[in-house]
Amino acid sequence: MFALVDCNNFFVSCERVFDPTLAGQPVAVLSNNDGCVISRSNELKALGVKMGMPYFQLKPLIDRCHILIRSGNYELYGDLSRRVMTVLADFAPDVEQYSIDEAFLVLSLPSGGDYLDYAGRIRQTILQWIGIPVSVGIAPTKTLAKVAGHLAKSSAAGMMVLPEDTTTWLTALPVGEVWSVGRHLTEKLERLGLRTARQLRDADEGMLRQKFSVSVARTALELRGVPTLEPGDIGEPSQSITCSRSFGHPVIELKDLAEAVATT
Repeated sequence: MFALVDCNNFFVSCERVFDPTLAGQPVAVLSNNDGCVISRSNELKALGVKMGMPYFQLKPLIDRCHILIRSGNYELYGDLSRRVMTVLADFAPDVEQYSIDEAFLVLSLPSGGDYLDYAGRIRQTILQWIGIPVSVGIAPTKTLAKVAGHLAKSSAAGMMVLPEDTTTWLTALPVGEVWSVGRHLTEKLERLGLRTARQLRDADEGMLRQKFSVSVARTALELRGVPTLEPGDIGEPSQSITCSRSFGHPVIELKDLAEAVATT
């Protein structure tokens, strides 16, 4: 079994660890040079603020909705990420970090072991020791663990163990929400009538290999509960840091854009 441990609203949660007054408040963490929103508290999401919203578009809402703004502190986030991964290593010998705020654990509980209780102990320990809330999804494959993690985030318990029969959950999941299925692939799959995760799961493996690639066929197998991803297949977490810029106001004239690009 695989567990996906995902830190909730990670950058915002990190800020709250060192400033408890942010708890329960609509909080936005901004990108380099305060260009756009890169992390949102649940309270901010409830206001309809989207990920990636430019700061200048957010400004009119700040006073009206009492939004609290924090500039990105990546050194802090990296430190807390390492602490989370260290705690996870106490729960499973095989921890594969997927991103700064996500990791897969390979679980091997004794027969009849309570995976839900195990997930609860992971959540409680990380929250108590580090102060970061996490969601935990558990399933027989990494792709299904991603599905379970998605469901866990929307549940009050913050954890989900997928049952053996996943049909109900996969029927309700759009194919574009399946891990590794991007926008362009979604369009191609939908043209073939594969609009849900269940339809992708049940599609003919040979057809998927012929029309798409081996990786799509492997995704379908993973949705059936057949593990196909080796530890190195998901790649190393990104180590790069990007410094980007955004305009402080809408740019609608080509001349203004050309001048900005020429002087960057």
